[in-house]
Amino acid sequence: MMKDFLFNSIKKYSYNISIYPNSIFERRCQEEIIRSDEDHNSFAYIEFDFKILKESLKREEEYFQFFEVLLKTINENSRGSDVIGFLEKDSGIGLLMSDSKLNGWERIKNCLMDVANEKNYPHIKELLHSSIKPIVYPACIQEQNAL
Repeated sequence: MMKDFLFNSIKKYSYNISIYPNSIFERRCQEEIIRSDEDHNSFAYIEFDFKILKESLKREEEYFQFFEVLLKTINENSRGSDVIGFLEKDSGIGLLMSDSKLNGWERIKNCLMDVANEKNYPHIKELLHSSIKPIVYPACIQEQNAL
């Protein structure tokens, strides 16, 4: 159902967005880990899990409106190197931002808040704080090793 909603929204608004199937997206994430290790670079990764977001929002209308805000933000603000794809079992979508650190997430987060304000969507701050967690590689590995 969400897959259809996303594709229909992309078509409806003529967004220049491609959402890769999980197998391709997962492979691209693995390639980015290898590339980052070889080049001593980093990347940011953000998951938008359908179930977590749906549980965080009280009404279905708010849930779908969040994804409209997200798609508009991605369409207007993603870089050519950003990759979007479905998570395992189409349980959500992921955003891979190569050559980026936490500042990449901050940029997208600020853009999400701007679009949410434009669309009169008041739930964005709560969702960004409670339900969406960015990961920065390799910092996430270094943090795990420190424990």
